[in-house]
Amino acid sequence: MKYLWWLFVDVPLSLLRVVIALIGIIVVPLALLFKTKVDGVYHLPRLFAWWDNPDYGIYGNHSYRTSKAYNPLFYKNPYGFGSAFYWLAIRNPANGLTQSKLFSVSQLDCDYVKYKGQVEVDNYVEGWQFVYARKGWRLYTGFYYLGKFGEWRIGFKLLPKEPNRKRRVGNTFIPNPFKGINK
Repeated sequence: MKYLWWLFVDVPLSLLRVVIALIGIIVVPLALLFKTKVDGVYHLPRLFAWWDNPDYGIYGNHSYRTSKAYNPLFYKNPYGFGSAFYWLAIRNPANGLTQSKLFSVSQLDCDYVKYKGQVEVDNYVEGWQFVYARKGWRLYTGFYYLGKFGEWRIGFKLLPKEPNRKRRVGNTFIPNPFKGINK
């Protein structure tokens, strides 16, 4: 059942998220014209919340604003229009979806978090995992592979090593056959 749910529910949801992210290339520049300051942090208007970053706002976190590695094009002007566009539309597209119950879940709220494969797959750990969690009737699934064929992540970014994680995890679609393993 969990594999069918992944194939027929969470994979299409991941593809829908890709479409929403692509729309952001058009929406974000327009929405930036109407940015608002809330508690000292600039955000997009509520109407454009899907393309905002609920945690760090339109200018990103400290590492993004100060490091050429995270912000290669605009690190010298981290509060400019180009940097905000890159952060919201390219680096973290449609990040506001992490606040949507359809596109994200808090693992802490789930009845369980389980996996097949390896408990951890990360930039430094090759392998694969099929992860799944249940919250009431809803199943959340995801597949992650990192190895000689690149990085492939489709579905929810559940972390079986941190089953009680409170921070919401989102749904994603990452096909990257060129990614290497950082060792």
